[in-house]
Amino acid sequence: MSTRPWMPFNIADYHADTRHLSTVQHGAYMLLILHYWARGDLPDDDQQLANITGLSMEEWLANRAVINRFFFDGWKHKRIEHELKRRAEIYLKKRAAAEKSNFKREMNKFRRL
Repeated sequence: MSTRPWMPFNIADYHADTRHLSTVQHGAYMLLILHYWARGDLPDDDQQLANITGLSMEEWLANRAVINRFFFDGWKHKRIEHELKRRAEIYLKKRAAAEKSNFKREMNKFRRL
């Protein structure tokens, strides 16, 4: 799927869940969220995750355990998975509606003939 130019972001939920994070951890977590949203997943590889967060491997490993608590099963994120599924459902509904509309338009052309 192509890069998604925007994402829903609940500031109150984020703030409630992350108040305990250091500034470095906030930045790393946010960069992981943004990458996840844009790409649809995260790699399960420490070097790649360190690169995504802009941290050295030493910094990444020092913060990994805290950040990993926001994820499950190989760097899956509950909220983003929900939003990606929701977005896909909306896309499919709009696509079906457009196809139905196009079909009706084409049928009306034949009726005029």
